[in-house]
Amino acid sequence: MGSPRTQTLDLRSLGRGPYATFLWGESRSVLNRVLFAMVRAVDPEPLWLDMHPRRTEAEDPGPVELGWIASDHLFLADESDEGRPQDAVANMALGNVVRSDEPATSVARLADFLRLPPIKQEIIGRFGAGDSPHALAVANAERVQSYYPDNAEGVRPFVAAMVDAPLRPYLSVKGPPGEGRFAFDFVFRVLADDLAHWAEGSLLPEKAPTGSGIEVGVPIPLRDIPGLAEAFAAGPGRKV
Repeated sequence: MGSPRTQTLDLRSLGRGPYATFLWGESRSVLNRVLFAMVRAVDPEPLWLDMHPRRTEAEDPGPVELGWIASDHLFLADESDEGRPQDAVANMALGNVVRSDEPATSVARLADFLRLPPIKQEIIGRFGAGDSPHALAVANAERVQSYYPDNAEGVRPFVAAMVDAPLRPYLSVKGPPGEGRFAFDFVFRVLADDLAHWAEGSLLPEKAPTGSGIEVGVPIPLRDIPGLAEAFAAGPGRKV
Protein backbone atom coordinates (compact mmCIF):
# COMPACT_ATOMS: atom_id res chain seq x y z
CA MET A 1 0.00 0.00 0.00
CA GLY A 2 1.20 3.51 -0.77
CA SER A 3 1.52 6.39 1.65
CA PRO A 4 -1.65 8.34 2.47
CA ARG A 5 -2.21 11.28 0.13
CA THR A 6 -1.25 14.71 1.48
CA GLN A 7 -0.85 18.25 0.17
CA THR A 8 1.10 21.34 1.15
CA LEU A 9 0.17 24.97 1.80
CA ASP A 10 1.68 28.37 1.07
CA LEU A 11 0.53 30.43 4.08
CA ARG A 12 0.74 33.61 2.00
CA SER A 13 -2.08 32.36 -0.22
CA LEU A 14 -4.58 32.77 2.63
CA GLY A 15 -4.16 36.55 2.45
CA ARG A 16 -4.18 37.02 -1.31
CA GLY A 17 -7.88 37.81 -1.47
CA PRO A 18 -10.65 39.21 0.72
CA TYR A 19 -10.61 36.02 2.76
CA ALA A 20 -11.32 35.11 6.37
CA THR A 21 -9.70 32.05 7.98
CA PHE A 22 -10.90 29.85 10.85
CA LEU A 23 -8.68 27.47 12.86
CA TRP A 24 -9.77 25.00 15.50
CA GLY A 25 -8.21 22.17 17.46
CA GLU A 26 -7.58 20.74 20.91
CA SER A 27 -4.18 22.24 21.76
CA ARG A 28 -4.30 25.97 22.44
CA SER A 29 -0.50 26.18 22.39
CA VAL A 30 -0.28 24.66 18.91
CA LEU A 31 -3.23 26.71 17.65
CA ASN A 32 -1.66 29.99 18.71
CA ARG A 33 1.67 29.14 17.06
CA VAL A 34 -0.05 28.19 13.80
CA LEU A 35 -2.22 31.31 14.01
CA PHE A 36 0.83 33.52 14.45
CA ALA A 37 2.66 31.92 11.53
CA MET A 38 -0.39 32.45 9.31
CA VAL A 39 -0.84 36.15 10.04
CA ARG A 40 2.90 36.81 10.00
CA ALA A 41 3.18 35.26 6.53
CA VAL A 42 0.92 37.94 5.04
CA ASP A 43 1.65 40.91 7.33
CA PRO A 44 5.05 41.81 8.85
CA GLU A 45 3.25 43.61 11.71
CA PRO A 46 -0.01 41.71 12.24
CA LEU A 47 -2.74 42.82 14.61
CA TRP A 48 -3.50 40.48 17.51
CA LEU A 49 -6.71 40.48 19.54
CA ASP A 50 -6.44 38.06 22.47
CA MET A 51 -9.52 36.92 24.38
CA HIS A 52 -8.24 36.48 27.92
CA PRO A 53 -9.91 34.26 30.51
CA ARG A 54 -11.38 35.64 33.70
CA ARG A 55 -9.31 33.08 35.63
CA THR A 56 -5.64 32.30 35.17
CA GLU A 57 -5.02 29.11 33.19
CA ALA A 58 -1.82 27.05 33.24
CA GLU A 59 -0.65 27.03 29.61
CA ASP A 60 2.52 27.15 27.55
CA PRO A 61 3.45 30.74 26.68
CA GLY A 62 2.13 31.94 23.34
CA PRO A 63 2.88 34.86 21.00
CA VAL A 64 1.60 37.44 23.50
CA GLU A 65 3.57 36.11 26.48
CA LEU A 66 6.70 35.66 24.34
CA GLY A 67 6.61 39.29 23.18
CA TRP A 68 6.16 38.55 19.49
CA ILE A 69 3.37 41.12 18.97
CA ALA A 70 4.21 44.82 18.69
CA SER A 71 2.66 46.62 21.66
CA ASP A 72 0.72 49.05 19.47
CA HIS A 73 -0.76 46.12 17.51
CA LEU A 74 -1.80 44.09 20.55
CA PHE A 75 -5.34 44.23 21.93
CA LEU A 76 -6.48 42.36 25.03
CA ALA A 77 -10.11 41.67 25.90
CA ASP A 78 -11.67 39.53 28.57
CA GLU A 79 -14.53 37.14 27.93
CA SER A 80 -17.24 39.47 29.26
CA ASP A 81 -18.83 42.45 27.54
CA GLU A 82 -15.66 43.34 25.60
CA GLY A 83 -16.13 40.33 23.35
CA ARG A 84 -19.90 40.44 22.89
CA PRO A 85 -21.74 41.58 19.78
CA GLN A 86 -23.83 44.73 20.20
CA ASP A 87 -27.17 44.01 18.55
CA ALA A 88 -29.21 46.35 20.78
CA VAL A 89 -26.69 49.19 20.46
CA ALA A 90 -26.57 48.78 16.68
CA ASN A 91 -30.34 48.85 16.32
CA MET A 92 -30.62 52.00 18.40
CA ALA A 93 -27.79 53.73 16.53
CA LEU A 94 -29.21 52.85 13.14
CA GLY A 95 -32.52 54.43 14.07
CA ASN A 96 -30.72 57.69 14.83
CA VAL A 97 -28.26 57.99 11.95
CA VAL A 98 -29.75 56.26 8.89
CA ARG A 99 -31.75 58.33 6.41
CA SER A 100 -34.84 56.89 4.78
CA ASP A 101 -33.22 57.19 1.32
CA GLU A 102 -30.00 55.40 2.33
CA PRO A 103 -29.17 52.45 0.01
CA ALA A 104 -29.94 49.09 1.58
CA THR A 105 -26.38 47.83 1.05
CA SER A 106 -24.95 50.83 2.92
CA VAL A 107 -27.35 50.30 5.82
CA ALA A 108 -26.46 46.61 5.99
CA ARG A 109 -22.72 47.34 6.11
CA LEU A 110 -23.18 49.97 8.80
CA ALA A 111 -25.30 47.57 10.83
CA ASP A 112 -22.68 44.84 10.55
CA PHE A 113 -19.98 47.24 11.77
CA LEU A 114 -22.04 48.55 14.69
CA ARG A 115 -22.79 45.02 15.88
CA LEU A 116 -19.09 44.26 16.29
CA PRO A 117 -17.71 44.42 19.85
CA PRO A 118 -16.26 47.87 20.67
CA ILE A 119 -12.68 46.58 20.65
CA LYS A 120 -13.06 45.35 17.06
CA GLN A 121 -14.57 48.69 16.07
CA GLU A 122 -11.52 50.34 17.61
CA ILE A 123 -9.18 48.13 15.59
CA ILE A 124 -11.03 48.93 12.37
CA GLY A 125 -11.01 52.65 13.20
CA ARG A 126 -7.26 52.65 13.75
CA PHE A 127 -6.04 50.20 11.12
CA GLY A 128 -8.78 49.73 8.52
CA ALA A 129 -8.78 51.45 5.13
CA GLY A 130 -4.98 51.44 4.87
CA ASP A 131 -2.91 51.01 1.73
CA SER A 132 -2.91 47.24 2.22
CA PRO A 133 -5.13 45.21 4.57
CA HIS A 134 -3.64 44.18 7.90
CA ALA A 135 -3.95 40.60 9.06
CA LEU A 136 -5.97 40.42 12.29
CA ALA A 137 -5.62 37.38 14.55
CA VAL A 138 -8.48 36.80 16.98
CA ALA A 139 -7.02 34.26 19.40
CA ASN A 140 -8.86 32.06 21.91
CA ALA A 141 -12.24 33.02 20.45
CA GLU A 142 -14.03 30.07 22.07
CA ARG A 143 -14.18 32.23 25.20
CA VAL A 144 -16.80 34.44 23.52
CA GLN A 145 -18.28 31.87 21.13
CA SER A 146 -21.50 31.47 23.10
CA TYR A 147 -22.43 35.12 22.45
CA TYR A 148 -22.62 34.59 18.69
CA PRO A 149 -25.03 32.69 16.40
CA ASP A 150 -24.36 28.98 15.95
CA ASN A 151 -24.88 28.97 12.19
CA ALA A 152 -22.92 30.32 9.22
CA GLU A 153 -25.69 32.69 8.10
CA GLY A 154 -25.71 34.41 11.51
CA VAL A 155 -21.94 34.65 11.79
CA ARG A 156 -21.23 35.87 8.26
CA PRO A 157 -22.18 39.55 8.88
CA PHE A 158 -19.54 39.79 11.63
CA VAL A 159 -16.94 38.28 9.31
CA ALA A 160 -17.98 40.54 6.43
CA ALA A 161 -17.64 43.65 8.58
CA MET A 162 -13.97 42.85 9.21
CA VAL A 163 -13.26 41.86 5.60
CA ASP A 164 -14.92 45.06 4.35
CA ALA A 165 -12.82 47.20 6.73
CA PRO A 166 -10.61 45.95 4.99
CA LEU A 167 -8.81 43.48 7.24
CA ARG A 168 -7.81 39.86 6.77
CA PRO A 169 -9.29 38.12 9.85
CA TYR A 170 -7.92 34.84 11.24
CA LEU A 171 -9.80 33.33 14.18
CA SER A 172 -8.83 30.42 16.42
CA VAL A 173 -11.06 28.28 18.64
CA LYS A 174 -9.98 25.61 21.11
CA GLY A 175 -12.34 22.66 21.27
CA PRO A 176 -15.24 21.64 19.06
CA PRO A 177 -16.61 24.60 17.07
CA GLY A 178 -20.11 25.14 15.78
CA GLU A 179 -21.48 25.37 12.26
CA GLY A 180 -20.77 29.11 12.38
CA ARG A 181 -17.19 28.38 11.31
CA PHE A 182 -18.42 27.84 7.77
CA ALA A 183 -19.08 31.59 7.51
CA PHE A 184 -15.30 31.83 6.95
CA ASP A 185 -13.66 31.28 3.57
CA PHE A 186 -10.97 28.90 4.83
CA VAL A 187 -11.62 26.45 7.66
CA PHE A 188 -8.83 24.26 9.05
CA ARG A 189 -8.79 21.73 11.85
CA VAL A 190 -5.39 21.61 13.57
CA LEU A 191 -4.58 18.01 14.49
CA ALA A 192 -1.68 18.00 16.97
CA ASP A 193 -1.42 16.82 20.56
CA ASP A 194 0.93 19.46 21.99
CA LEU A 195 3.96 21.65 21.29
CA ALA A 196 6.40 18.79 21.79
CA HIS A 197 4.75 16.75 19.03
CA TRP A 198 3.70 19.50 16.64
CA ALA A 199 5.76 18.08 13.75
CA GLU A 200 3.64 14.93 13.82
CA GLY A 201 0.48 16.99 13.37
CA SER A 202 -1.44 18.24 10.37
CA LEU A 203 -3.99 20.75 9.13
CA LEU A 204 -7.19 19.23 7.81
CA PRO A 205 -8.99 21.61 5.40
CA GLU A 206 -12.75 21.62 5.96
CA LYS A 207 -13.51 24.48 3.57
CA ALA A 208 -11.56 26.42 0.93
CA PRO A 209 -12.58 28.76 -1.90
CA THR A 210 -12.85 27.33 -5.40
CA GLY A 211 -9.58 27.91 -7.23
CA SER A 212 -7.52 28.22 -4.05
CA GLY A 213 -5.59 25.06 -4.82
CA ILE A 214 -6.46 23.58 -1.42
CA GLU A 215 -8.31 20.27 -1.51
CA VAL A 216 -10.86 19.79 1.26
CA GLY A 217 -10.37 16.61 3.29
CA VAL A 218 -6.74 16.04 2.28
CA PRO A 219 -4.39 16.63 5.24
CA ILE A 220 -1.49 19.07 5.19
CA PRO A 221 1.44 17.89 7.38
CA LEU A 222 2.50 20.76 9.64
CA ARG A 223 6.19 19.93 9.13
CA ASP A 224 5.78 20.45 5.36
CA ILE A 225 4.33 23.98 5.57
CA PRO A 226 7.05 26.52 4.69
CA GLY A 227 7.64 29.03 7.46
CA LEU A 228 5.76 27.12 10.14
CA ALA A 229 8.72 25.44 11.84
CA GLU A 230 10.11 28.83 12.87
CA ALA A 231 7.00 29.54 14.92
CA PHE A 232 7.59 26.37 16.95
CA ALA A 233 11.35 26.88 17.30
CA ALA A 234 11.13 30.53 18.35
CA GLY A 235 11.14 31.49 22.01
CA PRO A 236 11.25 34.65 24.18
CA GLY A 237 12.74 37.53 22.23
CA ARG A 238 13.18 35.36 19.14
CA LYS A 239 10.46 35.87 16.59
CA VAL A 240 9.44 34.08 13.44
